[in-house]
Amino acid sequence: MRVDKVILRAALSTLAAIVILFGFMIFALCYIYPSTMMNIAYDLGMDGASITCAKRSYKRSDEVYYIAFATEVAILSEDYEEIAKCGALFAEDDEFATYCKTRNGELGSDVQGTYEQYVYGQICVAEYQIGEKAEAVNDAFAFVGNAFPQNNAVVAVLVTALGEHDLTTVESIKGKMEQLQNGIPEQDKAYFGDVLALAQNG
Repeated sequence: MRVDKVILRAALSTLAAIVILFGFMIFALCYIYPSTMMNIAYDLGMDGASITCAKRSYKRSDEVYYIAFATEVAILSEDYEEIAKCGALFAEDDEFATYCKTRNGELGSDVQGTYEQYVYGQICVAEYQIGEKAEAVNDAFAFVGNAFPQNNAVVAVLVTALGEHDLTTVESIKGKMEQLQNGIPEQDKAYFGDVLALAQNG
């Protein structure tokens, strides 16, 4: 009986050592090779670790791909804090517009709206969801500027607010849209009118 206990204790000690070593190896790889580990972590379903590795890779290389990857993983996992943080870094990157054009080409003509507006919308919805509702509305209108493209950030925040029965935010969006309506480009007026009607009837 004693021999069995000794063998069991030795086996458990060995197993514990293997687990600790494996954990240390993963941690070391995340720190030393974050660009490699971000994909491995994502494939393993470790979204938080994948985002962390992608952000570390971006900090080291300043390549827009990494912060785009972090933003997209955050969006898929509905991690609003990370969407807001990573999305802001992504949108401010000098290569953001170029990256968006490439993604638009990959998405094709079947998708309504642009990748750029998709990202802007996700940032603003994330801000809304973490309680920064006024910032979400202001940023959404800043992102659309004087135009009103399909599926833009304003629409994303409006739909979210309507779903939450948040009349205060809906009223804020409606007021800003009414101020803008005379300056909207001709090609965007029909879509703008439909969205404004949605806000007015909400």
